[in-house]
Amino acid sequence: MLVRHFMTSDLFTLSPGQTCHEALAEFRRRKIRRAPVVDGGRLVGIVSERDLLRVLPGTCGQASTPAGEEGMAVPVRDIMIGDMVTLGPNDSLAKAAEVMLKKRVGGVPVVQDGKLKGIITESDAFKALHAVLTSGAGTTLLFEEPARLASKACDYAALCLKHGCRLHTFLCYPKAGGGAMYYIRLEGKNLDGFVRELWSLSCQVLWTETS
Repeated sequence: MLVRHFMTSDLFTLSPGQTCHEALAEFRRRKIRRAPVVDGGRLVGIVSERDLLRVLPGTCGQASTPAGEEGMAVPVRDIMIGDMVTLGPNDSLAKAAEVMLKKRVGGVPVVQDGKLKGIITESDAFKALHAVLTSGAGTTLLFEEPARLASKACDYAALCLKHGCRLHTFLCYPKAGGGAMYYIRLEGKNLDGFVRELWSLSCQVLWTETS
């Protein structure tokens, strides 16, 4: 999955000269938490709601005080993050998630050939994960592989096919002590046979759900 499949391309942008008050009002009206800052068509920074609230002299309730009004009059260019990380539309969603985790940011501008193409956010990543986890009709199966099976590299996808099941989603999360957790979404007439074979391998089936 690529960034361009899940990024927001219909963007609201700020200009460097806009005030924090104007920016915050737009954030609240549009129900967004961050926006790119563009000057002459060029991406120059990014501002989050948290950045805007930092200019207030304490709590949000003090925004109407003289000190609060002074803070809200600060131009966006004075608080924006100019040295920001960016992604390309053809970067993987995994890379986007890694960047957001490592940089501890909730959104990353997407740039191609020097032009702003969109923004990918935490919410977009969660939507992508939800799409993967719920793709296709059938049964969702969560099971735990014991550590002793890890070295044997069991081919659970082949095991599904053996029992006439079709896979929609196959996710594996390795555990620190060995073994792994598996999330599978599949359909077929012999699901019970597949589950029984998992039990025979000493895998622990934790959860099933059919939709």
